[in-house]
Amino acid sequence: MEVGIYSFAHIKLNNNIPFYQKQVFSKFDLNINHYIADCYHGEALNKIIHGATEDYIIIFDIDCIPLNKSFYNTLLSEIKDGNTLSGGTGCALHKDPITAYIHPCFFGFKKSLYYDCGAPDLMHTRVKNKYCALPADTAQNFTHQCRRTEKKLKFWNITHSNDITWESPALNLKWGHGTVFEHTIYHQYQIRRSSQQKPFIQKCKEILNN
Repeated sequence: MEVGIYSFAHIKLNNNIPFYQKQVFSKFDLNINHYIADCYHGEALNKIIHGATEDYIIIFDIDCIPLNKSFYNTLLSEIKDGNTLSGGTGCALHKDPITAYIHPCFFGFKKSLYYDCGAPDLMHTRVKNKYCALPADTAQNFTHQCRRTEKKLKFWNITHSNDITWESPALNLKWGHGTVFEHTIYHQYQIRRSSQQKPFIQKCKEILNN
């Protein structure tokens, strides 16, 4: 079972962010491959997936880390059937506040699933177009295509958040900076903002020193 773990960092991002993310993965004896470029998030995801040589792909946002290694076997058990997209629960409030999707902060799948879904473009879209039947945030079109082709979706629920910045009453979802999924995945959100970089680095150091 060949598994590749990847993350995108914008070339202008503080270098300490990918450095500490990689240190956390190393602590759990996992290697994460950084794709560093000057491009949109969705564009980077497209390139990562098309360029990956592994059978199974796991993608983390650059400000997203595991709190322990238990996530790894759990995730692989969920996606090994090749028919399931699994990851953190998200909602694009500015596009569709009543529909949940697998958020790009953390998701995994068998590469063949991506092609079974028509190799969906993971760029964000403002309106419907020939590549995306619905408006979509970054990576949301993968979830759209899984639903359209009757594939399986496994949502990792939010179990904690350091603050409540966003909310979808329709989905009973509340989340913010420092959101935790299933007690095992931590996502800072908005790492481009300097105000979020310090707490992310502190969280990484906490894990490394534990």
